Amino acid sequence: TECYDGPDSEFYDGAQTDLALNKLKELKGRKEPFYLAVGYYRPHLPFVSPKKYWDLYDRQKLSLAPNPFLPKNAPLYAMNSAYELTGCYDLEWVKHPSIEKLPEDTARRLKHGYYASVSFVDACFGRLMDGLKRLGLDNNTVVVVWGDHGWKLGEHGSWCKQTNYNVDTQVPLFIKVPGYKAMGRASNSLVELVDLYPTLCDLAGISVPDDMEGVSLKPVLKNPEAEVKSAVFSQYHQRPKVTPDGGRYMGYSMVTHRYHYVEWYTWDNQRKERGRKVGVELYDNQNDPQENFNIGNEPQNQALVQSLSERLRAGWQGALRAVGDGPRHL
Repeated sequence: TECYDGPDSEFYDGAQTDLALNKLKELKGRKEPFYLAVGYYRPHLPFVSPKKYWDLYDRQKLSLAPNPFLPKNAPLYAMNSAYELTGCYDLEWVKHPSIEKLPEDTARRLKHGYYASVSFVDACFGRLMDGLKRLGLDNNTVVVVWGDHGWKLGEHGSWCKQTNYNVDTQVPLFIKVPGYKAMGRASNSLVELVDLYPTLCDLAGISVPDDMEGVSLKPVLKNPEAEVKSAVFSQYHQRPKVTPDGGRYMGYSMVTHRYHYVEWYTWDNQRKERGRKVGVELYDNQNDPQENFNIGNEPQNQALVQSLSERLRAGWQGALRAVGDGPRHL
């Protein structure tokens, strides 16, 4: 972490915003459709931002993770080692959460840095949106804001990402479409980042390629209660350098409205093939939203596990076919 008392423009994300605003002026002058992607670095490690954003928070008053422990009955290889932290010169000593947790003062310093970084980028994005409006482009420009992954801030006793847990795979997603009456409303519909490309094509009146695994979210943008799929998927490779037992595993994850189901297999990294099934995880996100209790091995849940396993094998295509076929609570 680093706190420096300087103007926003002396930091990467502030300079990136300046560059984006200048590019918008140029694009407006061309008087033709445009696509502009702006990537912000924070809140990636290391947590470096101007001092005024650190000053927004009292470190001692920040709440710490409510579940600083590994999920009960979950395989150890499902949890990451927080090895990204070891890339920072002052955190080279960090170990897997099954071995050692971060001390409270370090946890508070990291969370403070994360919050300051998020506030910094929030200010940068606000400046970008103000510029879009000032240029008169806000009423005919689709704006999409998203993150590429989640992030643990002490949840499950760990930090960073690199798991299939919802805290790591769920991301912020905002889509603004001028003229849509539902703008500003939240939606609980299941969506994935692979849906963004077909969505932008659809909104821009461009034909969507047939080989897309995602679908247009236009129905959800018009009606936040609409459904476009019944499940969403992720996959994560846990490598020998980070697993406590030195094994190599691949986890296949599926999230429905009610449950989060994961199957773990050994993995042959040379052949890129999975081996034997070695574990399952099942979390009831209605009764256990923090995913603290793996109930996948309990005898009374085996019929449910079998049903979810079949849906996992059906994959994203099955999730598209199943829309409207079953109750939302599953």
